[in-house]
Amino acid sequence: MIRALTILFLTFVFQAALGQTLHYDVVKGSKKLGDMTVKRIQSEGQLKYEINSKVTFRILFSFTVDYESTSEYKYGQLIKEYTHNQLNGSTQKKSTIWFDGEKYTLDLDGTRTTRKEKIDYSVATIYFEEPIDGQKVFSPQFGEYLKFTKIGEHRYEMESPDGMNVYTYTNGICSEVKVNRDFAKFYFRMTQESLREVQSNKIVGGAPVVD
Repeated sequence: MIRALTILFLTFVFQAALGQTLHYDVVKGSKKLGDMTVKRIQSEGQLKYEINSKVTFRILFSFTVDYESTSEYKYGQLIKEYTHNQLNGSTQKKSTIWFDGEKYTLDLDGTRTTRKEKIDYSVATIYFEEPIDGQKVFSPQFGEYLKFTKIGEHRYEMESPDGMNVYTYTNGICSEVKVNRDFAKFYFRMTQESLREVQSNKIVGGAPVVD
């Protein structure tokens, strides 16, 4: 009995250390434009997020948008976050924010600013943690706070300098993002495989417990 419990505990720890990964298809109408993965890894009071997406649009010509983000949290507070956005291989936006124990320093496209207020909810976390109405989320990519407005059951709008997004949540995890831009409307939709894992609670949302 003890051996079985030990194996069960070690399996749980091993899975937590490996993290959880969400997969999304990027679609416009019935056409797939790309993919996105969002990974969360938790270990001993630390939390890491990794986001990677690649989307190709064809309007008058073809252009590909690559986005990557890595974030580190310690005991519920953002310690460091990096984002990089490329268009056809050329950098469009790049930001890094880090905490030195007293303040944050934000390097956004080469311009540095500082801020002292604690950041515990940034763009990286919104895929695993459903917001509340009026909740603010820090975006290093824009260097400012954005706000969620509830528009329905588990549905929220968030306006950014790029345009309006609508987020839909299933069991506390983001299952769809509707993206409205001047040049197109498209969706980040969770794959059926990831959705089944969320619905069966193999992947669990919400803020992790920290000591």
